[in-house]
Amino acid sequence: MKTKMRYTVLAVIMVIVMMIVACGPTPTQEVAAPTTEPQLLEDTGTVFVMGPFRGEEEERFQAVIAAFEEQNPDIDVVYAGSAEFETLINIRVEAGDAPDVAAIPQPGLMNKFAAADQIVPLWPEVLSLLDQNYSPAWKDLGSYEGVPYGLFHRVNAKGWIWYNKPVFEAAGYTVPTTWDELEALTAEMATTGTSPWCIGIESGAATGWVGTDWIENIILRTQPVEIYDKWVSHEVLFESPEVRNAWEIMDSIWMDPDMVYGGPPTIVSTDFKDAAAWLFADPPNCWLHMQGSFVTNFFPEDVRADLDNQLGVFMMPVIDPSLPTTLEVGGDQYIVFKGHERPEVLRFVEFLATGASADPWLQGGGALFPHNDQNLSLYPTEIERTMAEAILTAEAARFDGSDAMISAGNLAFWKGVTDYVGGKAIDTVLQEIDAGFE
Repeated sequence: MKTKMRYTVLAVIMVIVMMIVACGPTPTQEVAAPTTEPQLLEDTGTVFVMGPFRGEEEERFQAVIAAFEEQNPDIDVVYAGSAEFETLINIRVEAGDAPDVAAIPQPGLMNKFAAADQIVPLWPEVLSLLDQNYSPAWKDLGSYEGVPYGLFHRVNAKGWIWYNKPVFEAAGYTVPTTWDELEALTAEMATTGTSPWCIGIESGAATGWVGTDWIENIILRTQPVEIYDKWVSHEVLFESPEVRNAWEIMDSIWMDPDMVYGGPPTIVSTDFKDAAAWLFADPPNCWLHMQGSFVTNFFPEDVRADLDNQLGVFMMPVIDPSLPTTLEVGGDQYIVFKGHERPEVLRFVEFLATGASADPWLQGGGALFPHNDQNLSLYPTEIERTMAEAILTAEAARFDGSDAMISAGNLAFWKGVTDYVGGKAIDTVLQEIDAGFE
């Protein structure tokens, strides 16, 4: 799920601050200088990890820890998860009380720590495993200014188009492999009386992020990755021809009353989770729904219990056939804080670079991994295997663009999508998003 959907209220922040003041070093005005004295590198036998995993995700991560501890009985890994992880990790680092390892779900946070010289670059042993077990894209994504700092473990990909498999097949439809085929398919679907697409962008304070995913995926399918990168850093403006072209492609679908169930009023008022479930209304409200790999959590219980028979999926096709297949991805990067480079800490992170660390989590379902040496047969559904194989075979990958933008630009992007669906002109929306970066 997007990190953009997690928000912190002031009361929670104050509670966290008070807890740290009571239980840890007192925060000062300046970031505590990282310590690299030799005595801190002695093996303590314990690794302290912080991350955002809770509930079922935490149980799956604990299974990964158990597999490591079985191989390394002399090491105890202690994990602490929090819904307010991003706030808490910043406070602890500033207080000089960083954990050994953190699972960072947002690229900007890793970049922040790397820029402040608060985390250690990946070392030769883990880099060797990274080169052996991952495609080059994951090293690039985990780097800051060309230096690898983050190691990816659980990942996700976006741009998936989902469909009600029994209904889709009963209609005689086949999965499109090109953009032209997708356009022809949706034009045919529009004649059936059932809308081709279900779309909902409501998500509380993060309303609009669904549209940012559409724009990002369209840009990756119409422009070289160099343009995408410059757009994310705002060197290429939203008002540029490249970005406006992507918006017009989305507009040709979203604003066509024959294409989207309920049209713009329904798009803007529908919770993104409800839009996914509409594929399985009786009768279905639509034929197709685009969303990330996490969307299976929002389908009806009987569908989730029988995914392979009830649900189909394919990747949004490339629009410009001269471009490589580039996935929009996200995931958890594991970083090691300076002053914590103890042998047991390094061994744990090195374990995470192997397929053996993915296997205990992936067999429970609901997660994907980028390791070339993972056991694909352990995925509980064919759908998950299909998505994992797509991640392994992608020619290139890029982060969710809005997540990687500066905070002000990210917020302006969400608002721009919402204003656009509400009827504001594209040119005005693009100008206002650009202004939001200033």
